[in-house]
Amino acid sequence: MVRLECVPNISEGRRRDVIDACVEAASTRGVRVLDVSSDPDHNRTVLTLLGAGGDLVRAVTALAGAAIERIDVAGHSGVHPFLGALDVAPFVPLEAQQMPAAVDAALRAADELAALGLPVFLYGEAASNAGRAALADHRRGGLARLGERMASGEWPPDRGLSRPHTTGGVVCIGARKPLVAFNLLLDTDQLVAAKRIASALRESGGGLPGVRALGFFLESRQHAQVSVNLTDCDRTSLLDVVRRADELAAAAGVRVVETELVGLAPRRVLPEGGAAALRLRELSDRQTLESHL
Repeated sequence: MVRLECVPNISEGRRRDVIDACVEAASTRGVRVLDVSSDPDHNRTVLTLLGAGGDLVRAVTALAGAAIERIDVAGHSGVHPFLGALDVAPFVPLEAQQMPAAVDAALRAADELAALGLPVFLYGEAASNAGRAALADHRRGGLARLGERMASGEWPPDRGLSRPHTTGGVVCIGARKPLVAFNLLLDTDQLVAAKRIASALRESGGGLPGVRALGFFLESRQHAQVSVNLTDCDRTSLLDVVRRADELAAAAGVRVVETELVGLAPRRVLPEGGAAALRLRELSDRQTLESHL
């Protein structure tokens, strides 16, 4: 039996009752919920699930049903880009040779979610073609703009209707390699500083390989944040990200005061010195994927 990781994100990080109901829906037979990470400013919750492909498909389908019943994207607010109540659900192989199983699970999940009335966009290794593989291309312009692109035929969904679900919006389903979600907190409330650092960090802006980054202002903490997705840990390390961010922050006259992991990370990406080396707010072995396997 091939076990996979699945990391669904829902567009709710504030209402505990809604989060709990969605986590309960995802806790189906054969699936372990390894981690639940919620953030009120992003208004987003990241779940980490583990199970066989078919079990994960059932869990994601149940999660989608709970999300579209309890979350209305029309009233959603949060700093993180979003398209749907169940926003994204990537299937992740634990070993490189398992990618075909992850793609198969993603395609089966896409069929099930389309049957719920959700338009589905496939990305990563599950994308219908290379021109649609980047998640950012589906998100470009936000949900309202995507609705227009769908209606005109410019950017049709891979499954489902060519209009957003009334409460659930749309969902992006993918298959990808493991990534590390990593936030850096700055000692300033200036959003412009966070955006400049993020722009210089990310690969598309000439920064570090395999790095995607966005700058946000966190209302609840009154600080700016650089939110990083490290998509290729073999080319760039977390320590590389922190060191480069320190250089960019110093040039902007600010400092990185602490960092945090979102969800789980492969143990191999953590440097010697762990929390101290990365300035992590907290770090335990339970935040590594291997500790749950």
